[in-house]
Amino acid sequence: MNLHLKTTCLALGLSLISTSQAATRYMEKLDRGVVAVKTTGGVFVSWRVLGTAPSSLGFNVYRDGTKVNSTVITGATNLTDAAGTATSTYTVRPVRNGTEEAVGGSASVWGSQSQKITLDRPAGGTLESIAYTYSPSDIAVGDLDGDGRWDLVVKWDPSNAKDNSQSGMTGNVYLDAYTLAGKKLWRINLGVNIRAGAHYTQMLVGDYDNDGKAELACKTSAGTKDASGAFLTKGPAASDDDSKDYRNSGGYILSGPEYLTIFNGATGKEMATVNYTPARGTVGDWGDTYGNRLDRYLATNAYLDGKKPSMVFQRGYYTRMALTAYDWDGTTLKQRWAFDNNATYKGQGNHNLSAGDVDGDGFDEIIEGASAIDHDGKGMYTTGLGHGDAIHFGDLDPDNPGLEVWEVHEDVGVAYGHELHDAKTGKILWGTNYDSDNGRGMSADIDAASPGHEMWSSAGAGVWSCKGKQVSTAKPSVNFRAYWDGDLQDELLDGVKMDKWTGAGTTRLITLPGTSCNGTKATPNFSGDILGDWREEVVSHDDDNLYVSTTTTSTNFRLYTLAHDPVYRLGMSWQNGAYNQPPHLGFWLGAGIDKAPIPDIQLTGQVASIDASGRNIGSSDLRLRFEGHNVSIALPWAEPTTVRISTPQGQILSESVHNGITGERLALRIPSGRTGVLILTVRSASGQVASRAIPGI
Repeated sequence: MNLHLKTTCLALGLSLISTSQAATRYMEKLDRGVVAVKTTGGVFVSWRVLGTAPSSLGFNVYRDGTKVNSTVITGATNLTDAAGTATSTYTVRPVRNGTEEAVGGSASVWGSQSQKITLDRPAGGTLESIAYTYSPSDIAVGDLDGDGRWDLVVKWDPSNAKDNSQSGMTGNVYLDAYTLAGKKLWRINLGVNIRAGAHYTQMLVGDYDNDGKAELACKTSAGTKDASGAFLTKGPAASDDDSKDYRNSGGYILSGPEYLTIFNGATGKEMATVNYTPARGTVGDWGDTYGNRLDRYLATNAYLDGKKPSMVFQRGYYTRMALTAYDWDGTTLKQRWAFDNNATYKGQGNHNLSAGDVDGDGFDEIIEGASAIDHDGKGMYTTGLGHGDAIHFGDLDPDNPGLEVWEVHEDVGVAYGHELHDAKTGKILWGTNYDSDNGRGMSADIDAASPGHEMWSSAGAGVWSCKGKQVSTAKPSVNFRAYWDGDLQDELLDGVKMDKWTGAGTTRLITLPGTSCNGTKATPNFSGDILGDWREEVVSHDDDNLYVSTTTTSTNFRLYTLAHDPVYRLGMSWQNGAYNQPPHLGFWLGAGIDKAPIPDIQLTGQVASIDASGRNIGSSDLRLRFEGHNVSIALPWAEPTTVRISTPQGQILSESVHNGITGERLALRIPSGRTGVLILTVRSASGQVASRAIPGI
């Protein structure tokens, strides 16, 4: 999965090179994500490149039907149109081999670089004689309705939400779904038997059955209502007494049913419910006797089979640590494996987790901080350094093969208060001893003169290079990172303040509207690449609104959407869990880099636009002709090419290899007895991928 690039920057445009992986992953088929913002210099327009696009793919941009660019754009996917106005509409058309294709996306103009989404705030209430109200908290993202655009699942927390260490009743937790255009799709009420706070409801959103539409999964209980307003009725929930309140006098829930439910992403309706594993068991096994450490949860998506995302849910990390992986095939929610720690792994988890392929076998591992769990649910290693509050996972040191983990440690008396270790082996690369509870840590590439990430933490003063050399005695905020301006270094996001590192301190770039969430953690509702080019958006809030903020700074660098990098996409899934941390890339992107790896992915979502005959498919990645049982393909590139027909779930039905000649037509026979939609994929020897849906016979 990971490729280390040591090339010198020869040009400002990022071209693409191929990497090799053991499996091809299905990822979201997104539209162009066009965003247009009114600025003092006109209208800033940016749009996304998909991870399957050839480096030669160009674009034309139109304002109200008039082409803005004089020549085809083959570099960075942004421009400023001096003649643009607040009432303009912009469309983007891809250009392939000199031929302009259908509209790839359009957008009206934002009046500022922060778009407001008005929310339907739940009514508050009174508990224990204290009134409470609601505020939007963590957000999970996915394409819920299959239109190629990211949608938002918003968690509503009441003002009486509690940390697990605090006693007291809380109001119900609500989950709402909204489009980026502000349309409310549905609301789920988790009920009185799901406590409100950062540690209880970890939301996973992903396209688990590969049908082009994402699902939502989370912990539920008796009293949970899906978006239809009905109590849960599937599996063990069918026999619930939904009138029961299982909270004790301290507000803790130490009895009653515990479920995992998967909901339809488009409708919010229950599709399947199973018992949550592991069950509570003996409360004291988790680290205390009153229910604090019992109800510490984490979750992430992970490609455990190398093709489709699985759900991984975790309970506990202070002492006992248990994880369960599930698959959803559109009908059945099935357990893949369960890990329950032995003495070696006891207490080796964090307040957050990550996932990615650390050993290069094409399957993802779960990074717990001081330990790692293999894709098959077996322990890989532990550093023995114990529990910590924050980890950062990605290609942090470009000279060390593979991926790395930056971790701060809470346990007093261990060898390191913060350290960088190899994600595959757990080998400590360097660290610093602090005999104290080190609560926060940060890893980001903020210094162009120092290859790789810089690292720092709450303990001690200064910033270190990825080699462990102190590069500054000053220390910036210890919170989130983001790509915001036009260079390849990270900016620093603290609350709603975006800062640029200067080498000896920071300078303010922008203060975003609204506020952050999660109290003293001051994290965004969400941060990631969901619009425009590869720079990242930030979602903040006030009581009744979300604010989606995007950059209006030009860049000369071209890169496919970060969401098509597998490590980054998984980071988008686990970001909302517990002590939120920002996503990182699975490759190093920084000064001196003029290439980025092509992700080995195949896009889902083609099935959403196919008509009954299969002829009118929205994708134009491949040019096909149908004659009865036969389909012919015009090869899009001149190199050896693998041609594959598979089911939308990834089952390969036929596969062959051809010597490629650009434009050469190959005749294929569609497998008989396969009704419905099939997926035709061509993959070049260098790693370029194109695919389309075709009708079965």
